[in-house]
Amino acid sequence: MHTFDITPTPAACREIARVFRAQKAQSEDLARRAEQALAHLDEHPDGHLAPWGRALLTAAFEALDAIGEARAAHMQEGLDELGPYADEDAGGGEGSDDAD
Repeated sequence: MHTFDITPTPAACREIARVFRAQKAQSEDLARRAEQALAHLDEHPDGHLAPWGRALLTAAFEALDAIGEARAAHMQEGLDELGPYADEDAGGGEGSDDAD
């Protein structure tokens, strides 16, 4: 029977961290835009929306905000688990094992 070592290499861990950082940034942007949209709805209460449309948009933006914040927190947990590989400056410098 053969066994396989599926432990990620340091280079793979750095790539995972890069992807997590990008996904976290996208999630934070989603939450920020949802908050901006909610603020815009609050600033313009007499806009050209039916009452049910305003309620629907408000619920949708609140849900997007919650999703974005939860996803960003999840990505941060993943980065925390990666430890030193999650550092942005942990690139392939001298003595790194990028050749793995």
